[in-house]
Amino acid sequence: MTLAEKIFARHLVADASAGRVGVPWVEAGEAGFYRTDIRFSHEYVTPMAAIFFEEKVGEDARVADPATILFFRDHLTFLGKVMSQERIEEGLLDVANQLEAKQREFSEKQGIRLYGEQMGHRQGSEAICHSKILEEYAEPGMLIIGSDSHTPHAGAIGAVAFGVGTTAIFNSWITKDVRVAVPPSFKVVITGTPAPNVTAKDYMLEILRHPYVRDGHAIGQIIEYAGPAVEALSVDERATMTNMAAEVGAFTGFSAPDEKAVEFLVNEREMDRTRADALVNGMLSDPDAEYVKVIEIDASTIRPMAALPNDPGNGVFIDELEAERVRIDIAYAGSCTAGKKEDMDMYARVLAEADAQALRIHPDVRCYIQCGSVEVREYCREQGYLELFERMGAEFVEPGCGACINAGPGVTASPAEVSISSQNRNFPGRSGPGSLYLASPYSVAASAVAGYVTQWTPGQRFDPAPVRKMPMV
Repeated sequence: MTLAEKIFARHLVADASAGRVGVPWVEAGEAGFYRTDIRFSHEYVTPMAAIFFEEKVGEDARVADPATILFFRDHLTFLGKVMSQERIEEGLLDVANQLEAKQREFSEKQGIRLYGEQMGHRQGSEAICHSKILEEYAEPGMLIIGSDSHTPHAGAIGAVAFGVGTTAIFNSWITKDVRVAVPPSFKVVITGTPAPNVTAKDYMLEILRHPYVRDGHAIGQIIEYAGPAVEALSVDERATMTNMAAEVGAFTGFSAPDEKAVEFLVNEREMDRTRADALVNGMLSDPDAEYVKVIEIDASTIRPMAALPNDPGNGVFIDELEAERVRIDIAYAGSCTAGKKEDMDMYARVLAEADAQALRIHPDVRCYIQCGSVEVREYCREQGYLELFERMGAEFVEPGCGACINAGPGVTASPAEVSISSQNRNFPGRSGPGSLYLASPYSVAASAVAGYVTQWTPGQRFDPAPVRKMPMV
């Protein structure tokens, strides 16, 4: 079996009446009810599921095992900063606030942990849902469902995590189970040694333009990331790849847990090493496991990439664009995909080099840096990054979903505007009406300084574009 199939086998409800869970073996296509370890939802989905629950199960009914359910207020906390006055007058902001209120009411009634808005003067949430699941809850071998397409984020440490809809969330509150057929798996093996400015995001943009993915063959399948170049990545960087299984169109994505996962559990979670080792032990796909496709990529052939507007699969090497000097108006550095600790390290590394050259964010560019959780923000504070970002002229945005879903600072205001972002997708209108390029954290930070789409090379001399906009009076 593949590792994903092994995890599904462990979670198959073999006999519901007897409470027996787990079978020796499953294969692709095997449908059934699978016992979840974690179920989470955000304010788009929780309120509707709560109404279903109260109407169909009963006002006084209790959810099964509330300790394994989590709620998040993360998607709409910045909506008021970008919603037009017309939309506000139409009552859409009030509707968003009603969603928050219903989620909070149900969480209090059921005793479910809610990661809500930050208290006090700060605007933003405590954490983006799938960011927090990896930071604090997911473990190797778990089966996790969530109400967000980027739930596979937790696959970075060998969990099978996938997005589901409102009905599946509602049903899981009753039984802890989710009905699914085990999808077929394909494998991406990355070998070779990457250049120092090539990141997991560049790997993903290369994968997304592969014909197997571009032609839709990967839709609904499980993508397993493997090979020496993947094993060399940190858990944060692996999470960039598992997160973007959504852009692949995959059911989920994961990488096998290893010593890097153990170190993550011990250092980030303060887990006992003996337990961490036990969780990781044996968590591998069998050598003779069956895959519908194996894609091999040599990391040494990849250069920093950007996805041209309108599709994450429009990947090109950035050096092919540099002659054009594609001018930008906005650089958005963040989202769940690129708001982790290591992403912040990348932004800071580039901006520190620009700072040493007495440069700042380009005068024509509005730069926003947004992290995925309060924990990451505090990491930035401890590292001195917040002062660096401010000194460089970037606006630090509190945790939460934002520009990535056209609901926060960093969105374009007109079709003429151009932005570059380290987020996961750039479909039309995703972040406003303008043109949106995707790139790695390194490239987004370098572009913010240069004023045009560019890559970063360690120790480079920046070459900022001439200022084209009149200064604000």
